[in-house]
Amino acid sequence: MPQNIKDTLQEARKAYRFLYDYQKRILDLVSYIGGKYGFRYRGGYSKFSNSSPRDGKGNLGNWAWDWLNLYFYEFNFEPKTTSKDTIYFAIFILNDTGYFDAKNEKEANKLDTSSFKSVEEAESKLIFVAGKNIWSGWGVNWDEPEFLSQGYGDKKEDENHLMVFKHYSLENFENEEKAMSCIKDFEQYCLTNNIDFTIRVNPFE
Repeated sequence: MPQNIKDTLQEARKAYRFLYDYQKRILDLVSYIGGKYGFRYRGGYSKFSNSSPRDGKGNLGNWAWDWLNLYFYEFNFEPKTTSKDTIYFAIFILNDTGYFDAKNEKEANKLDTSSFKSVEEAESKLIFVAGKNIWSGWGVNWDEPEFLSQGYGDKKEDENHLMVFKHYSLENFENEEKAMSCIKDFEQYCLTNNIDFTIRVNPFE
């Protein structure tokens, strides 16, 4: 086997092991954040591509992205109903803004990574989203430029029907102290918008 093929396969093995460790940390982080707000996880949705084909499904024409769902993914939590309102919550992970950054400036092709912004210029983000009595996305697949490029935003039908979102760099979750700073910041952002969204001492009481 040519040496360059051996090197490529070694790098692929390293990449898979790295992605396992990385994605395990992301799942732990999402669980930690949801728990701090007292939300139970409900299920997730791939936003950049189709979800990975289940056993016995799919075909070889599926995008390679279909097996890499966490490129852009929604972690959705069970709504909480109070005496007055239903509160919704989701965390979106956008592991690489490169495609969307490039799309804002020029033609970009999901199937051609060379058309993306460079990895040095791109970012990795968590996007927190909360809703008060409504839950409707920014774009069909949560891909409106407003949602992906602005640091925060909202949509309001009236004071009792609104949604907000806010971006946080994944670099700001490198330890518990920094993670809690982001969690408290989103709590305050929601409370400023009259959404009952508070950190819980006993998460699921």
